[in-house]
Amino acid sequence: MTKPLLYFCTLLLTLATFQACKRPEEIVTPPPPENENLTTLRLIAVNRADSTEVLTAQWQKLNPADTTPPDTSQAYLNLKNNANYNVNVYFIDASTTPADTINKEIQQRSNFHLICIKPDASLLLTVTRLDKDNNATPLELGLVNKFTTGNASNGRVEVTLYHQPNIKNGNCGIGSTDADVYFRVQVR
Repeated sequence: MTKPLLYFCTLLLTLATFQACKRPEEIVTPPPPENENLTTLRLIAVNRADSTEVLTAQWQKLNPADTTPPDTSQAYLNLKNNANYNVNVYFIDASTTPADTINKEIQQRSNFHLICIKPDASLLLTVTRLDKDNNATPLELGLVNKFTTGNASNGRVEVTLYHQPNIKNGNCGIGSTDADVYFRVQVR
């Protein structure tokens, strides 16, 4: 009787050991990258017909947590009518020394970002994104754009950098917002 009991105890101990080592299977997904720290947005527009016409507009808020309004004194583009411009968008973190352009990080994580540039209805301006991310089916990114102006008009363009980890589908308005800035534009 002791032999069967010994076999039974050995079997029970073996099963308990294997059961104790068995952990429930988990799918571990790394957390998506955090939003960018941005203090400055810069637009550089180059007339496609006259490369000597280079325009720069800049919006800056050095301390995003501060209640002081941003510096918008240079957030202005004066474009020629019926013209085409190559427009690059630069996102800068000026809270570091030296200031750091975030564009390289945005390009490296292009599948997580979308830049949307939306002109006011009163502004005769069409915006076309020229760069793409590296999704299997590439989606637009928006660091490199073409502005096509119509007749004389005034208004604003809203530049929004959306952070869209694992949800990017090419549409604006989804995800969290890294930056949302207005630039005044005059088409003359």
